[in-house]
Amino acid sequence: MAMDQRGNRNTGRARKNLLGRVAVPLTAAAMLLAGLALVAQPVTQEDFGWVAYAPVATGPVVLQGLMVMGPWIWAGVALISFGLLLLAFWSGYRTGRQARDRGDDSR
Repeated sequence: MAMDQRGNRNTGRARKNLLGRVAVPLTAAAMLLAGLALVAQPVTQEDFGWVAYAPVATGPVVLQGLMVMGPWIWAGVALISFGLLLLAFWSGYRTGRQARDRGDDSR
């Protein structure tokens, strides 16, 4: 095998290794930031009412500070959750790979 072919194969392996070390945490961080940006959006206070018999109340019952989560906030919560799960998976995977590369067998 020629020297430049072997060098190209090692270069591809190093690029793949770098991609695995950098791409996954950057993707997870981007998901976390996007989720935080969606959750940080101002929420409008919704007005709604219902009719019910309330013999104890002396006047109308008003719920102060009732916030209804819209679809964008739910999307932000989902992105944050997926980002944290991706970081947890990546961390466990990298820890296992490092232990295997060192030859640690703790069975």
